[in-house]
Amino acid sequence: MNTMRRRDISRFFRHLGTLHAHARWLFPPRTLDAIEAAIRTSEAAHRCEIRFVIEAAMPLREVWYGRTCRQRAQSLFRHLHIGRTEAHTGILIYINVADRDIELIADRAITETVEPGAWSKVVELLSQGFRQQQYLQSALAALAELHTIAVTHLPARAGLQVNELSDRPLML
Repeated sequence: MNTMRRRDISRFFRHLGTLHAHARWLFPPRTLDAIEAAIRTSEAAHRCEIRFVIEAAMPLREVWYGRTCRQRAQSLFRHLHIGRTEAHTGILIYINVADRDIELIADRAITETVEPGAWSKVVELLSQGFRQQQYLQSALAALAELHTIAVTHLPARAGLQVNELSDRPLML
């Protein structure tokens, strides 16, 4: 119990000390531009809507109460209306800098057609690149893998492409 409490306090201070500026340093405007362009290009070839969210640190209240990055990603999935696309094809890639965590959440039309193991490769590409401090390269590699999955399972239909979510990565 004592060890668990120390870990919680350590996590709280890690989130307290991780500034928005740190996330901006890892993902400068030029990197965000490249990610946005990759998402826009990818979405032209399939019916999925990709939302890339980078959060420096969770709100301290959520950390204090033990909320996990997965729970935070699920909340953002709902709050950002990623789960409300017309065809239920929204995908959230959530990066939490303070916890060094990556979560991928896909809406039901995608999860019904894609085997769960496919997502792990996308997350692993991001994780591997982040460990090597290659943020842009790993984001683009993960988006390319996501593109392959989306085109395979939900290819675009002529004249039906509507961009329902912003392609610009969101910095929180």
